[in-house]
This record gives sequence, C-alpha cells and structure tokens, in this order.
Amino acid sequence: MNLHVLLAVFRRNFVSYFANPTGYVFICLFVLLGAIAAFWVPDFFGNNLANLDQLSFWFPFIMLIYIPTITMGIWADERKQGTDELLLTIPAADFDIVLGKYLAALAIFSVSLLFSLLCNYFVLNNLASTDTWIALTPRLDLGLFLGTYVGYWLVGLAMLAIGGVASFLTGNITIAFVLGVLFNMPLVFLTRADAIFGVYGQEGVLAVKRWSIGQQFHDFGRGVLSLAGFVYFLMILVVMLYASMTLIGRRHWFSGRGRWVQGAHFFVRGLALAVVALGIVVVIRAHDVRIDVTTERLSSVAPQTRDLIEGLKTERPVKIEAFISPSVPEAYVQTRLNLRSLLDEIRAVGGDNVKVIVHDTDRFSPEAALAEKRYGIEPRQVATLNHGVYSVDNVFLHVAVGCGSRRVPPAFIDRDTPVEYELVRSICTVSDQKRKRIGVVRTDAPLYGSINFQTMQPTQNWPIIDELEKQYEVVQVDPTKPITEKFDALLAVQPSTLGPQEMDNFVAAVAAGVPTAIFEDPAPMLCDVPASSMPRKAPGGGMMMMMQRQAPPKGDVRRLWNLLGVDYQDSQVIWQDYNPYTKIPDFTRDKEFVFIDSGSGVKDAFIAPKDTDSAIKKLLQDRAFNPWDPISSGLQQMLFPFPGATAKRNTSDLEFTPLAVTGDRTGTVGFRDLVQMSPMGGQRVNPQRPIVPTGVSYTLAARIRGKTTLPPSNDDPFKLMEEAKKKQKKGEKTAVEANVNVVLTTDIDMLTQAFFMIREQGDNPQIGVHFRFDNVTFILNALDELAGDDRFIEIRKRRPVHHPLARVEEQTKDAKKEAADSREKYSKKYEEQEKAEQKLVEDKLADLRSRKNIDTQQMLIEVGLMQQDLERQREAKLEQLRREKEREENKIDTDLALKVRTVQDKYKLWAVLLPPILPLVLALIVFFARRAREREGVAKSRLR
Repeated sequence: MNLHVLLAVFRRNFVSYFANPTGYVFICLFVLLGAIAAFWVPDFFGNNLANLDQLSFWFPFIMLIYIPTITMGIWADERKQGTDELLLTIPAADFDIVLGKYLAALAIFSVSLLFSLLCNYFVLNNLASTDTWIALTPRLDLGLFLGTYVGYWLVGLAMLAIGGVASFLTGNITIAFVLGVLFNMPLVFLTRADAIFGVYGQEGVLAVKRWSIGQQFHDFGRGVLSLAGFVYFLMILVVMLYASMTLIGRRHWFSGRGRWVQGAHFFVRGLALAVVALGIVVVIRAHDVRIDVTTERLSSVAPQTRDLIEGLKTERPVKIEAFISPSVPEAYVQTRLNLRSLLDEIRAVGGDNVKVIVHDTDRFSPEAALAEKRYGIEPRQVATLNHGVYSVDNVFLHVAVGCGSRRVPPAFIDRDTPVEYELVRSICTVSDQKRKRIGVVRTDAPLYGSINFQTMQPTQNWPIIDELEKQYEVVQVDPTKPITEKFDALLAVQPSTLGPQEMDNFVAAVAAGVPTAIFEDPAPMLCDVPASSMPRKAPGGGMMMMMQRQAPPKGDVRRLWNLLGVDYQDSQVIWQDYNPYTKIPDFTRDKEFVFIDSGSGVKDAFIAPKDTDSAIKKLLQDRAFNPWDPISSGLQQMLFPFPGATAKRNTSDLEFTPLAVTGDRTGTVGFRDLVQMSPMGGQRVNPQRPIVPTGVSYTLAARIRGKTTLPPSNDDPFKLMEEAKKKQKKGEKTAVEANVNVVLTTDIDMLTQAFFMIREQGDNPQIGVHFRFDNVTFILNALDELAGDDRFIEIRKRRPVHHPLARVEEQTKDAKKEAADSREKYSKKYEEQEKAEQKLVEDKLADLRSRKNIDTQQMLIEVGLMQQDLERQREAKLEQLRREKEREENKIDTDLALKVRTVQDKYKLWAVLLPPILPLVLALIVFFARRAREREGVAKSRLR
C-alpha cells in the first residue's frame, strides 16, 4: 500500500467536495430531511419520548437518496473530466486508488452526519429539558442517542461501498446516481419483505427481513452495539471494495474470448468472497457480543434473566410468538418499546433454546386473524387519557409462550406490567417439568372460587391464586387435619377465622418450620372476610340462607402470636396523615388508606448489616422499605387499606425484621368505631369515627425467623408435631423447640382484584393519576423468598426509565390542568343539578303524601301518576343538562387540543428549520468566497 498516493487521492476528492457550494447544499438537504423525519411526523410528539425512533425508521430511505449524491462522482466524474487515465498511470496499486476514493466518500458522509448529530442533539436535548436555556448537560439518554448515530454511520459505511460500485460501472454521473439508488434498494426494501412477497407471518419471510439494512441497524437504534451488526456492515464493505477493484482492474484483462473467461473467473471469486462473508455473519450472529450503551439500561436484560435463559435445558426450543400493534396510544408507547427491546435481547441471549417471532399486528390484518385462530387472542380495548381527552383504543400487546405441548395462557402486557418478569417467568414455566409447591390454607377468606348461593352464580378465584399457578404447583390445604404433606411454603389469609382444631394444626405446621406467609387484617374493607376481632360467618347456602344458623367457633389466634413472639392488636386500625394522590377524594377523606413510600417520613427504621459501608447506610437510612431484605428492597410504594400493626415482644428470642413501616404522623382507630351498618345492608366507614393520634411509627409487614423453645402444656397445640408425639408417649413434658420462618403482613385487601388491575394498568385515565403500587411485587417476593425460589425477585423489580419531552409537557401543563378543572367543574354542576331535580321530585311527592282527608286508595293512584309525570319531567331536564355538559366538555377538549397542537407546531417548526441553517450558511460563505476569487483572477488577467 502506497500511503502517499492514498492520502493524495483522499485529499483531492475530499477537498473538491467541500470547495464547491453544491456539496454544502446536499448536506443541507440531508440535514433537513433528517429533521423532518425526526420531528415533523406526528408520532414524535404522540410518543412523547426524547429519542430518534422516527428518524431511525426513515433513515435508510433518506440514505437511499443521499448516498448516491456522494458516490456518483467517485469514478464517473473522473471519466467525465478525462482524468481517469492520468490517475491510473501514477505509481500506485488499484487498491490504493479505490480505498482512497472510498475513504474520501466516507469522510464526506461523516462530516454530513456530524452536522446532523450536533443539530439533532441540541434540538432533542432542548425538548427533553425544562431549563430556560439549552443546557449542555444531557437531559436525554446520551448513550441511546450516540449509539443510534453509530448505527447511522455503519449504514453509510455499507451503502457508500455499494454506491461506489455503481460509480465504477459508468462514466455518466446521472446514470451513476440512478445505479447507486438501484443497487442499494434491495437491502433497504428487504425490511418490507412481507409486503413485497405478499406473505404474512411466515418464518421464511421474517428470516429474509433480518438481512435488510433496517433490521441490522435496529439494535443500534435501541442503543445496543452488536458485534454481529458491525460484522454485517463490514462484510458488505469488503465485498463491495473487492468488486470495485475488479471493475477498475478490467483494463488489464485479456481481449476477445479470454476477456470473458477472466471476467467469469473474477465473478466466481467475488461470489465465493460473498459466500464467505455471509458465513462469517451467520457464525458471528450465533455467537454475538452485545453492549447496551443506554444510560438507563433500556436495552439489556438483568443478569438473572441471562443466567436463567442460558441455563435452559429443554428438548425443544421455547417458542415466543408476539403480536404487537405498530402504533399504540401514548400511554402504551414505553410498554411497546420495552416489550420489543426485551424480545430482541431474549432472542439474542437464548440462541437455539429460544425462538422469537414478532408480528406487527393491526386490528384488521392477516396477523390479527392468525392470533385469534392460533391462540384465541383478540385486541384489548384500553382506556387512555391523552391531552385531557379520554379515549378507548384497540391494542395488540400479546405474547404467547410455549414449549412443545406445554403452554402458558397468552398474556396481554399492560402499561405497568413488569415486562421482563412476565416473559422470563413464562419461559421458565413452560421449560420446567417440576415446580415448587405452595399450600394455600383454607380459611374464611374465599381465595378459591365457588358457587354464590344468593345469586347461584360461580365466583372467581382471587387473582393471587391465578398468579401463583403461573409459577408454582398450588394446592389447597385442609387444616382440619394435621398438615403433614410437604410444601415449600404455605399461604394463610386471615388465619384468625380458623376453628380450634384447625388453628392447632396450622400453628403446629408453622412451629415445625414450614415457611409461611401470613396475611391478617383487623379491618378487611375491600373484601367480604370477617375482621380479626369479629366472629366467623355462619355457614349456609340456598334455602338454608333463610334459616338462622350459629357461627362456628374460632380458634385462639393468640397461640400463633405467642409462637411468633409478636403483639398484634386485632381491634385497632392504623391511620397516617399522608396522601400522595390528592386528586382521589377517598384517600384524602379516609386516612386509614396508609401509603408507604419515600415521602411518608421514615427515619432510621431499619438496622443495616454489620459489614455495610457507612456511606451506603447514610444513603439508605430514610427508607420506608427495608433496603437490606430481598423481599422489600427496591420497592417504591405500597398502599395498605385499613391495616393493623405488629411489633416484637421484648421476651421473644426470634429475629424480627421490619419490611415496611409508617412515618410518625400516625394514630389508631377502633374497628367498632370505624365501621357502621349501611341502610342497604353490609358495612361502611363511619364518617364520625373518633381517631386517636399517637405519633408512632408502626410496622405493617415483618419477617420473623429463628428457633424458639415452647413451654410444655397438656393442651399444647404443638402436640401434633412428631417430636411432641414421641415425648407424650413416654409421658414426658419436655419443652418443644420450634423453628419459625414467617412473613407477617397486617392487611389482606392488597390480595384483591383492584391491586392486580393497578399493577397491570398503573393509572386511572379518568382523573389523570398514575399509581406506583408495588403491593403485588411485595406479595410475590415474599412467597418466592419463603419457597426458596429467588429466580425472579430482582427481575420483578426492574423499571426501565425513558426520557420524555419535558419541555412540551411543561408548556402544556397549565392548559391540561385548566381543562381538567373545567371538566370537573361541569361534572360537579351536573351532579348538583341532578340532586336538585331529585329533591324536587321527592318534595312534591312528600307534599302529596302529607295531604289529609283523602282516601288511601286515591292517594296511591295520585302519587303513582304524579311520580310518573315528575320522573318524565326530570329525565327530560337531565337529558338537556347532559347534552349541555357534553357540549361544554367537547369545547374544552377542542380548546385543549388546539393549545397543545399550537405548542407542538411551534417546536416542530423550529426543530425542522434550525438544523439546516449551519450548512446553508457555510454554503453561502463558500459560494461568495469562490466568486471573489474568480473575480480577482479575472482582474489580474486583464492587468497582464
């Protein structure tokens, strides 16, 4: 290689491009097209994310136009000017000339891409920041941004080499441009292989799509630097450079028939090189090395996930088939991105053990028909609140996982569903032959569905049962008999409702060392279960419901608390003066909705391990959840509705570890003061209940472990233990040693349907509130830890964080608040008018009923007629009020949409107009400088 010649060729082509204003005009066009693709399309503001997803989709098509403008003059311009023969006579190899010209083209493209990078960075960073001035400190995900531009550069690397081949084929610049477009088109349009070939969902077509430039760039667009991606683009470069050398070396070929033979020889060599390159790409793809450069680790799996997938041992590969809508509402954009990203990473990590197929699925499409036929999947109707407008959309975010004949039910990934956990758990579930066993102790809490004898309709399982069955073998345990069957863990909900014999058997099992999760609630207000201090329900059903039956006796739950060494006040409910969701009136009115998070005012509630660094201790001291225990570490917020509290007894020698504690703005209220009978039957919260402030930090959940010695007793409930049986046969009264492993939680309402729905959806679109409850995560963590299955605990806590367009949100915040307030005002006005109309009807009927000296029969007739007439009048007025309310709400929504669109259009306009200014200014400078030199040259020639 002659380096001097190579640099001379490089310098000549590079300088000539930038010495001409036309080069800057092309750069200006490139930057402008990039800005339009990135910021002008509606999806940019619709997704509300500070990334370049829209530009990434259109970038290969922009390059299809821009790359030929660079490569068309590499060789065709030399022939046009007649300098090709002179260039070939210099003492240099063909490789030096080809490489010099290619590097010049690559440098030109790199400069163009640098213009785009700087302009798009400042625009995107400004939109991601709420600062008054454009901050130099990145507010976007810098790793994701730079990783995307690395992918853009690699796309240019390959397409420039292909365009160079087109230029070496002809001496006409226009033809070279057209050939450059045509040669690059196959790799660009392979990404639409399904549309081209008219075959949907076929694995062969999906495999063909993977060879497109767009699919190979996909990893870089997610912030993943993939070795397979680098090799793919480099192999295209190598093959195309060889083709260029072959074309430029044609002048040395024989003439006549020998020329064709030599041409065929070089064609076979080139084809062999392409096959070798293809093989290298396939091998590297099977042993890919991937680096997630995103700041928030958006495109990587947890180490636990990697270990689980790499350790799969199955005779058949696990098949994951996903049906995902190409376009989703703003509330589901991040969920869709997380799902697509995790599926790609699982495909890469799984290798031959995991097969991933992703279908872009519109509502009325062949993919939708395939989803329904194969898995019974239908689009989910989701409610969202976008710019104050409530809407319902049909969305596909479904995943079906199977391995041979074993399958889990297809899951819909809702907006707050822990995506990685759902996928990994499903993979492990279908691949594991043997599951751990969870025993659910039968109490008066109806965890399992049955027949409701009042309505004669079947009731559903509580969602915790369905959730556990996805991972464990779940068995219902009959506590009327000794619990001798082997279980990895027990679940007992409201054990205070057990009978005497049942309580003895259950306490014996806990004392025997069976890991147990206990949920006991002094005031279960969200479910029909007797409170800790209340008697059990009387049994009955069907006609027996009409008969008064005596409630069965309760066991002495104090034996359980004595075993655990804790104090539990079964008639006291805890309240706390803290509400992070002020928009919800119930939370403000009823302080017994106890929220636990970083704002609840906890100070030094947990004891750190002895070997913990002091700096870490200081960092984690003000936490509502124990950061040292795997069950509670990493949780962000929990809601305990009407909970109790527990505390360690001074006499207990068991290890008592608090997991969740309140602040000190607290107090208690008696259960009998809290509830009152509703006129319609059932219980309701007493609005006049007396509350007692205490200012004490209460423990709402704790872990209790260790060994303890139980005193001997003839009526000891632990007599059912094998060790006690043997001693009783010998007539001994020796103390029994118990081994305890329990997680005690003072609330059972968190096991109800509402919390599982919140876990999936996360927000309430009607009032614009996003919940962050980790109740379900806490429950599953506790059972996993007790059962000794810690595979998913850390995975379940992962929360990818995306960067939104904070400036746009800030600019539209006031308009959204004003619209929400207006809607609430009109809703209240309608409710007041509705109540007034109802009161008017009731007053008139009361006046009629109060008349004296009228026959009772006549009064009933007149009351009936007047009631019908008044109801018709009332409905007519209410209908008119409803129409007025709808008109006002439509006007509010329209005004809000206009205000939001105005803000978006303003930023959209500046985002598109500002980036091309810099290359345009440089083009003008070069143009006028060149004109000045030309005039100076003309003037000097005239003087001569």
